[in-house]
Amino acid sequence: MSLAPKGWTVVAGGLLFAVVESGCTFITACPNGTGGNNNTAGAGGGNETDGGNAGSTGTAGGAPIPTGAWTNVTSNLAGLASECGNMAGMSAKADEDLLIAGIAQLGLWSSTDGGQTWTQMGAGAGSDVITNRLTSIVYDPMTSQHWYESGIYNNVGVYETKDDGVTFKALGTIMTNGTCDGVGVDFTDPDRKTLVAGGHEAAQTLRSTQDGGATWASIGASLPDATNCTLPLVIDAQTYLVGCGGYGGGPSGMYRTTDGGMTWNLATATGGASAALQASDGSIYSVSPNGVGITRSTDSGVTWTDVWKDVANTGFVAGPSLRELPDGRLVTIGKHYVMISSDMGASWAPVSSALPYSDALGVVYSAQQKAFFVWHQTCGFSGPVPVPTDAIMRYDFDYTTG
Repeated sequence: MSLAPKGWTVVAGGLLFAVVESGCTFITACPNGTGGNNNTAGAGGGNETDGGNAGSTGTAGGAPIPTGAWTNVTSNLAGLASECGNMAGMSAKADEDLLIAGIAQLGLWSSTDGGQTWTQMGAGAGSDVITNRLTSIVYDPMTSQHWYESGIYNNVGVYETKDDGVTFKALGTIMTNGTCDGVGVDFTDPDRKTLVAGGHEAAQTLRSTQDGGATWASIGASLPDATNCTLPLVIDAQTYLVGCGGYGGGPSGMYRTTDGGMTWNLATATGGASAALQASDGSIYSVSPNGVGITRSTDSGVTWTDVWKDVANTGFVAGPSLRELPDGRLVTIGKHYVMISSDMGASWAPVSSALPYSDALGVVYSAQQKAFFVWHQTCGFSGPVPVPTDAIMRYDFDYTTG
């Protein structure tokens, strides 16, 4: 039985299939990180000032900046021959000391020692081989070793494991180019037959399966054209939400269906650019494109309330994804720090020192290691693109005392 809070489903995604803070998309070359930035930016009516280095002191929006140091835990992943988007994403399992990193072309890698060493997953006999770029991992809340991986490019978009990553099974051909921004699963069904998956940077590419992934059908025809509605969250067998990030100039926001995707209705014009976070209290959160705000629903996506808006357009708080700590507080990656909220996203404060690089793509938290982990990637469009030596960085934080 998993100890993960209800709804802890998306842990890698949101960030690789939406616009990230650096202003690049997943298929665009992102700038290499050069360490923390020296700058001042308004946030919530205050001023943010940082010294630009781990261990710096100062204030951000009136809140003190922590003084801890970031530690490189890329370890044996550094230098692995990969491709553009090499360090694709991360997950931290809630109920065990297990970090997961996705390396483009080389599948998933796990660490049980906080990133000191990494071991390739999927090495069991008969396992299908994952070569995609990780976009999300969705954990079964009732069975700890059962979870799903989605990814873009290279091969099949969704995989399932029932033995905690020892072996994986490819779940059919979802998209013709084998690419998937995210996957949602109907956990109200003990047989886990209904899944919904989205394409990548393409309109109306949402697909569903009613037989556990053996066959897939399009359910995106009534979604808006010229946008990427590719980030699903399944409420039950007939009720789904999907985030639309506005790629291609189309509308953004959250759409909802109650008839298995035959028809869709706009639930809110905000949010949609990140994989939705379903918190332990049942709330659903979504980040708006370019990190300009956060919206929240407490009724399974019927109605939404904008809990935070970046009125100064600083990008200070809302990164491409949200996480929930074991005590219910929210965290995200901002422009300069990992940020934390104790009031359901209404206000935010730094919870780390300055980020180790300016192009950090996301953050996960390990309750067992009591640490945050951030990552970045590099891009080149010809020849192998090795995993950067500082791809994964760690920042210690004890949620029980901090």
